[in-house]
Amino acid sequence: MSRKMFIKYSFLRGAGWDIKRLIMNTNKSISTYQQYLPAILQEQVFLGRFLLAFEKILSGLYETPSKEQVITAQSENVPGVEEVLEQIHLYFNPQETPEEFLPWLAGWVALSLRDDWDIDVKRAFILEVVKFYRLRGTKEGLSELLSLYLKNAKLGEKVEIFDNFTHFPHYFQVQLTLNDRDPIKYWQQAKIAQAIIEQEKPAQTFYSLKILVPTMQLTVRSEFSHTFKLFEPTEKQTFAIEVKITPSQINSSEINQLTKQLLIQLQGNSQAITLDSHETIIENQSFTLKYTLNYQHFQDNLDGFNVKLSNRTDKDFIGSLTIKLYFQINQEIYSELVTEEQINLSPVLKICSQNKEQEIIEGNTIFQQVNPPQISGMRITEYMWSQPYKFRTFTAPKIQELEPDITAIIDKIELTAIVEVTEPNQVTSDVLNKITVRLKDDVSDFHLFTPETTIENNQIRIKRILYYYQFMQTIDQLTVTLKNLNNVKVVGKVTVQVSWDTNQGQSLHQLLAKDFILEEVPTTNILQICYNHEVGIEITREIIPTILGTNSI
Repeated sequence: MSRKMFIKYSFLRGAGWDIKRLIMNTNKSISTYQQYLPAILQEQVFLGRFLLAFEKILSGLYETPSKEQVITAQSENVPGVEEVLEQIHLYFNPQETPEEFLPWLAGWVALSLRDDWDIDVKRAFILEVVKFYRLRGTKEGLSELLSLYLKNAKLGEKVEIFDNFTHFPHYFQVQLTLNDRDPIKYWQQAKIAQAIIEQEKPAQTFYSLKILVPTMQLTVRSEFSHTFKLFEPTEKQTFAIEVKITPSQINSSEINQLTKQLLIQLQGNSQAITLDSHETIIENQSFTLKYTLNYQHFQDNLDGFNVKLSNRTDKDFIGSLTIKLYFQINQEIYSELVTEEQINLSPVLKICSQNKEQEIIEGNTIFQQVNPPQISGMRITEYMWSQPYKFRTFTAPKIQELEPDITAIIDKIELTAIVEVTEPNQVTSDVLNKITVRLKDDVSDFHLFTPETTIENNQIRIKRILYYYQFMQTIDQLTVTLKNLNNVKVVGKVTVQVSWDTNQGQSLHQLLAKDFILEEVPTTNILQICYNHEVGIEITREIIPTILGTNSI
């Protein structure tokens, strides 16, 4: 009997069940399952101990039920399956369920959780989001949802939405008040708030986001600033499209005649345009036609323009076609290459006659050379122009959110301010960290917050993105400002660049480049945090380079 028991015990141990340890770890010596067996089997002590393994898994071995808890791999005193099933309701409670169950539970309420949300925010949104669905697209719903996020992120809960803008019927402004001025948290919360607003706002509306943080300015700094404009009002904006023809082989004396025989026609891809006149510029080996356009021409042709050519010489024309766009920013004219390609045009000759007054009368029959050459003859042509050479200028927004009579032709622009420090002789990171660079406008508090900043070698670079509804309706001009908190003079150059996306890639232009001098700031004007050591002597602890806020030092 003992040998049989040993064999059975070894088999069970190899299967993962340590019965000896199980029996030693419990006060029960006989399983309660044995009472349900036939009477003859109820007398076998080994069988009663053997059933303890199954009772532990299915029912648990504790006389009193364990407390309600979510069972995980790290749980101690794991109850039996029956008790686990009795506690399964805890997995459906957002406040109790394990973190790895939250995405699954969020799917039940049609909610997508962001990876940058804290665990408390995720739980709160799953618990509360359903009641906000009936308010989706309303001012109340957006305000409540943003308050819910800020409250659970422990950043405050003050949300204000302003929508009483007479001239902008579909515009509203969201204002959040955070209780922490940490720049990293500021930009993180700005992105999260924008995502919530984009999901909840009505499709036809557009908005601006304003975030307030507690600040107190205590430091006097030396300052340099320079103001620059962006675009003129749409009714004053003018553009020029320059079409340049460069023959492969031609004498300079033949260029004048070519301007009369190689005709050029500029038209819109979406809507025909009527141009008053054009300027002809003749050079030694090329000639150029420059057309002046207004904002309405671009507004009517968001898909761009096209150029058609007609070769009315007596031979094939081989050369290049170059198209440039001219526009104004900061009251300066800038140009950009739009397209450049090779052209090969067959000649087109018209049969003409003279009247009694010796005037040339054009007919409707032409000679047209074909390739490969065939027997000469006459034919009636369907058109006198080449196929259109199409090109696009700007990249317009896919969704227009302005007034019906205004159409944006540029989606967004990116402004970059680059500060290059040449003095003092040794430019350290400490010197650069005490220089503040901002792109300030007259209608928002954007300049109060730290923009996206890169510090490398002796340069400081900041970026700011403006969308079309900002630079077309609210922001007319900006100011680049530099402030110094160093106790040494700082000398260098500040450059402002503007870029936007075009059909050919990114367009980059320099708006201004100015030398600057920032005088040294006496230490008496710099806020310092001090403390007394054991003897009572005051010791300077840290210099605060910008603003004193709510964070403890």
